[in-house]
Amino acid sequence: MEQLRKFFNTVQNISKIIIGLCMISMMVIIFIQTSTRYLIFYSIHWSEEVSRYLYVALTLLGLNLAITSKQLVRIDIIDNYFKGKSLKTLNVIRAFLSVIITTIFFYSSFGMIDISQFQRSPALGISMQIMYLIVGLGFLLSAIATIFDLYDAIKAEYSTNNEA
Repeated sequence: MEQLRKFFNTVQNISKIIIGLCMISMMVIIFIQTSTRYLIFYSIHWSEEVSRYLYVALTLLGLNLAITSKQLVRIDIIDNYFKGKSLKTLNVIRAFLSVIITTIFFYSSFGMIDISQFQRSPALGISMQIMYLIVGLGFLLSAIATIFDLYDAIKAEYSTNNEA
């Protein structure tokens, strides 16, 4: 399992580089678009679409990083209410539900990829399959991250049961 985790960490490091490139590209495109619109009164027709696609890629590729580093939103009152073994059991249930949800989203992306094969983006004219492949990849990485999270939660639960 540790070798798989090490490989996944390498994939996440590559994902961080891609996210950084998406962020820089998005900022440059928006800056150029804003500058040209207000300085020379010319609007770049494809800039909004590219910015939107970069934002989607940035968000979905970053989701697995948020899952791995446990930076997702939680309700503190629930976590503060439970202690010890019951909190670890809650974490196992939470991780299991996350695996199910991300797997369903990943599976659902196949239908979107199939349907979008004949659709082109309006401004760029590229196949929308590219965008939906990014959605599928983002949810695949998120599903893998939640599986590791579930494994860690079960491992913590198991160690609590052996100590009792």
